[in-house]
Amino acid sequence: MRTYFMTGFPGFLATKLIEQLARVPDQIACFHLLHLPSERNAAVKRRQDLLERTSLRSEQLVLHEGDITVEQLALSSEARMMLQQDVTHIFHLAALYDLATAYEPAFRINVIGTANVTQFAHTCRTLERYIYFSTAYVSGLRSGMVLEDELQASTFKNAYEETKYLAEVRFRKEIGTIPYTIIRPGIVVGHSETGETPKWDGVYFVLNAMRLLQSFAPLPYPGRANALVNLVPYDYVIEATAYLSHAPVGRNKTYHLTDPFPHGARAIFEMLHVAYYGRYPRGIVPFRLVSTALTPAVAKRLQMQRQTLDYFIHPVQYDTTHALRDLRDTGIICPDLAETMPRLVQYYQTHATH
Repeated sequence: MRTYFMTGFPGFLATKLIEQLARVPDQIACFHLLHLPSERNAAVKRRQDLLERTSLRSEQLVLHEGDITVEQLALSSEARMMLQQDVTHIFHLAALYDLATAYEPAFRINVIGTANVTQFAHTCRTLERYIYFSTAYVSGLRSGMVLEDELQASTFKNAYEETKYLAEVRFRKEIGTIPYTIIRPGIVVGHSETGETPKWDGVYFVLNAMRLLQSFAPLPYPGRANALVNLVPYDYVIEATAYLSHAPVGRNKTYHLTDPFPHGARAIFEMLHVAYYGRYPRGIVPFRLVSTALTPAVAKRLQMQRQTLDYFIHPVQYDTTHALRDLRDTGIICPDLAETMPRLVQYYQTHATH
């Protein structure tokens, strides 16, 4: 029987991962879910949602108030002793994902927080696997092909990338003999079949712009650059993680859960435009004008962060050799964005605030 300890609850990916793992309830003893004291109400509600949507029993979903930035995760001594005895799998998803964050809070949460979780992992006597959620973008401003085994970077687009890089470097130094799996997702978007998403960030800012500029359609292409953009539906990330974190083949491996056949920025803009307006873009506007037009006030209205633009012009590709090989014959594949995009846009049109 598996006993899970998970950080990052009641976050969206943590919740979806629990739902995925709960599909084999006979293998589960308990989920122990760490949340901040300030998120208690949200955690209680999300726990109740899980009890209604899964076959898990109340005693299999246990909430723990804590804080990864504090030594011993701010857990009570009683809770800590129990977890150290029972936990077989640790999923560390908690992080500060904000692209516009300042360096200090990002370092405290992403680097120090991860080190504290790793320290806790060393005290777990029955631990079988420690699964750490990193990001493909620990590669920073490197260009060209980045391999799954590589962890080399010196410059970064933002504090999020830099601190996630430093966190993974430290993780590798401190993990010791604990069996681990490192997950590096790309830019996560909605469900490949339903389009479901919890928030309108990342690539969705383009749809926010299209909604506000509807009377000016068709819109021009934003520049001529066509850097590959790595968008990946969350269901692929969740299903692949659930399998690789338990399969023997995933032990001590790092995986890029990214699109093995990514589309270029120009092609993605065209997909979004056609799905939203039903017609192709017309003309081209220089990218520098787009960037200049994105003042803080405009960016706020589009519900975007200016840092997002960097991911549409940076020429990098992520190798997925390990992921594709180890997922072979499982039926878990990353669907083509061209097939997924209409569903993402339809969900946006139905659920976004207009």
